[in-house]
Parts: sequence; C-alpha cells; structure tokens
Amino acid sequence: MRSFWVPLDIQLTQSGLLLTVVGICMGMLNWTRLGRRLDRRVFLAINRLPAMPVLDWVMWSVTHLGSAWAGVATLAVAIQIHRPRFGQVTALAFLTVGLLIGVTKALTQRQRPFVQLPGVRVVGLRPADMSYPSGHSAMAFNVATLMAVGLPLAWPLRVGLYLLAAWVAYSRLYLGVHFPLDVLSGALLGTGWGLVWTSFLYR
Repeated sequence: MRSFWVPLDIQLTQSGLLLTVVGICMGMLNWTRLGRRLDRRVFLAINRLPAMPVLDWVMWSVTHLGSAWAGVATLAVAIQIHRPRFGQVTALAFLTVGLLIGVTKALTQRQRPFVQLPGVRVVGLRPADMSYPSGHSAMAFNVATLMAVGLPLAWPLRVGLYLLAAWVAYSRLYLGVHFPLDVLSGALLGTGWGLVWTSFLYR
C-alpha cells in the first residue's frame, strides 16, 4: 500500500514558503480602497487611545525585542546550550529574513503612517525607511518560530514566545510607526521564513 506520509522537514518547508508568500503578498490589500480604508481606521483607533507615559515606556522597551539584538540573544542561547547546528541555522535565518524584508520594502515603497496621515502620535524615533513590512514584527516572529520549533521547549514556553512576538508587533502600532497590514505581513513572513530554516534541523 502506498504511503502518503510527508517527512517533517518537507512539511515545514512547504508551510513556511506558503506563509512567507502570503505575508509578502498581503501588501496588495493596500492597493484596494477597502483594504486601505480599513487599515487606516484600525491604525487610527489604536493611535488615538489615551496617552499614558508608563505605557509609552513599556511599549518602547518591548519593541526593541524585535530588533537585531533579539537575534544576537538567540544565538547566545544556542551557544550556551551547545547547539551549534541551531546556531548556524539561526544566523542564516536572520541574515536572509533581513534581506527579504529589505527587498520587499524597496519594492512596495509604502510610506510610514506619520508621513501619510496628519496628527499621528509617534512615541520615540521616526524611522526613515519604508513601512511595509514591519521588520521588528518579522524578526520577533522569526525568533519565536526558530526557538519554538527548533528547540525542545515545553509548550507553555512556546506559547509564551509567540505571545511576546505578538506584543512586539502590537507595539509597532502603538508607537505610531506601522499600519496593521505592515505588522501582520511581518508576522506571517517571519513565521514562514522561520519554518523554512527550522526544516534544516530535521534533515
């Protein structure tokens, strides 16, 4: 009898590529009037929430978990627990996801919310690069996926990693530097690309 079982590494690769493509192509929703209007309305609803200095500081601090330093921290964990192969895969995943984000930003050329809309409240610095997709969201979900799928962690820790990544993504909206589509695209792209590279650990 013929078996239809698909090896785990192939499953991860296929799922990862699908999520990555969907994440990149989500930007096309911004080309539609309905998609653009909904994107802006959700952004403004979050941006116009009452300002709280303490919450501003918390969100500004959390958002840095999606920077390149998060990748450095993950590599340090890999070295500490003596998993050189995981460290190598993680390093390549970070380098290539950064390239993927840069190319997508260059192709889409979507301006930041504070450039497109008047009166946007921005907490912290105003990034000068393009808005789509969110690099911080992509990096946060990339890290979460690499660690949750690539390391033998208990399920509460895996869930916690994704909740933290979601917090980073939301912080980009709160700080006024990204639209919802930007962070959603970044989350899908980062997760998908993380699955693609994690598949190498199961070969």
